[in-house]
Amino acid sequence: MRIRMWMPATGILLLSLASWYASVKAWSPPLTFLLCALTIIALARRIGSSTEHLARHLGSTLGALLSATFGNSVELILSIAALRAGLYRVVQASIVGSVLANLLLTLGVCMMIGGVTQKVQVFSRARAGLNSVMLFIAVFGLSMTSLYQYSGTHAGHAKALGVSISIVFLLIYALGFVFSFFTHRSFLVPAESLGGQERQPGSLFPHMVELIVATILVSIVSEGIVGSIVPLSARFGISEPFVGMILLPLIGIAPEFFSAILLARRGNLDGSMEIGLGSSLQIALFVAPALVLTDTAMRGKFTLVFTPVEVLVLFLSTLLVSLVSLDGETHWYEGMMVTAAYVMLGLLFFFQ
Repeated sequence: MRIRMWMPATGILLLSLASWYASVKAWSPPLTFLLCALTIIALARRIGSSTEHLARHLGSTLGALLSATFGNSVELILSIAALRAGLYRVVQASIVGSVLANLLLTLGVCMMIGGVTQKVQVFSRARAGLNSVMLFIAVFGLSMTSLYQYSGTHAGHAKALGVSISIVFLLIYALGFVFSFFTHRSFLVPAESLGGQERQPGSLFPHMVELIVATILVSIVSEGIVGSIVPLSARFGISEPFVGMILLPLIGIAPEFFSAILLARRGNLDGSMEIGLGSSLQIALFVAPALVLTDTAMRGKFTLVFTPVEVLVLFLSTLLVSLVSLDGETHWYEGMMVTAAYVMLGLLFFFQ
């Protein structure tokens, strides 16, 4: 049994070593990018698995806090590596791209897959409504620095404005956690599931070690994938923002994407929507402000100034998902349209 448990870990470790060696020896940029991408996806899966096991042991409240902290750790680590490399546009694009990938691609595909076995899928209107409001607030805040910058008046304070908004975002995120798991837990969680969140016995040590090691390996491999972005873009003639908008988010959300699909196949659309919407909110309200504050500590020049197209796309995507979730019901055709919206956005940024 233990041999079976350690075999995947050994394979991932060897893949991590190969990715590190490829980046150090300056192998072909496409090969290095592919190796590092596969490694990060595998490591992200292990981070998610160990976090899930630890959450079960710690109970609902501490488990939710742990999941919220490590839920988007891969995106955060990748973005910090890009910040250190000075790829500010890649980071800005990856924030928007991660929100869009979780919001449109994950939700759309899950609606389609769930609709194969269920003619009409029902989900919690209360939870979806709260997430929609939080998404609008997040997009509202993310657009403020851009509107300020493009207004042309005192645009030199965009960095200070971004830091201030980031602090507000973190406060909203923390209070949202209090709202969801303390003051209004019974309002958002069905009554029959409130009693099923007992702590499960067992050893925490193996899962803690796995979580720590996987996180360290992601931070190492992320340097390789970031280092291959510029030569990869030059070789294939694709823009760096497209890499940040489409490629990096697809790598970061891959484990959560497949987890959401699994829940959708089981008929648990609420769980799938919680993964998609919850991850989008974590990117906007936690990862983005964390990047701003981290860059400020490093005395960098990163700001939350997005292009007008990116701001408009965020608003339209949030509006689309809000309209789809308005009645608490959905079907495969709505899922197809949401997925098609993501494909069209991908084409837009590819040809931009």
